Amino acid sequence: MTSAAPITAPRRRRWRRAAAPGLVCWALLSPSWLHAQDDSATRALRLQFAQGLTLEIAGRWADALDRFEAIARRRPTANVTYHIGLCHERLGRLRTAERTYHNARAIADADADARKASPGVLAEIDARLEDLAGRMPRIVLNLAGATDGVTLLLDGEVTQPSRAIRVDPGPHVAVALRHGIPVAASAFSSHERRTRFVTLTVHPVALRVSSVSSVSRP
Repeated sequence: MTSAAPITAPRRRRWRRAAAPGLVCWALLSPSWLHAQDDSATRALRLQFAQGLTLEIAGRWADALDRFEAIARRRPTANVTYHIGLCHERLGRLRTAERTYHNARAIADADADARKASPGVLAEIDARLEDLAGRMPRIVLNLAGATDGVTLLLDGEVTQPSRAIRVDPGPHVAVALRHGIPVAASAFSSHERRTRFVTLTVHPVALRVSSVSSVSRP
């Protein structure tokens, strides 16, 4: 009798991805949808939800996001909000996805019926948040040289040196300003599960020396 192979983290992630479309189908049949008045508006929302599912399966995340956001404007359930977060995650917007997952959890926590109706979605939200915590890139900026009066910006936002900043994967720009004037800058990329250390060296301000000619009188 052979023993079962251990369930590794990559296998768990694959199972979660495979289960995601099923969670959408379940959401369509959850009590919050079934108990809603079956009017034309509700039927339209269900159709948009099904369209969002189809687009997810096809990997058309931006189009699926449009569908789910349109639904959320009318009926912002935990299920819908979870899938908005999933679309952002697949589009590489990890920070936005994390905020959206937390929002989905808050919506569910505020609705006891939703917690009972959607335990699978709540478990998936927690799994996605745990996964993102490890995947999120970090950037640590440092200043060197003449740093007095220098303000540090990362992607246009003021930040502090020597602090790990959570960012999305992709290109970033760090700029050091003195009195609103750039005195150092660096463009670089961040990658999932990695911490990038960037140092900006600020050179001293060059002093202008004006020469004065002396005239001697007899």
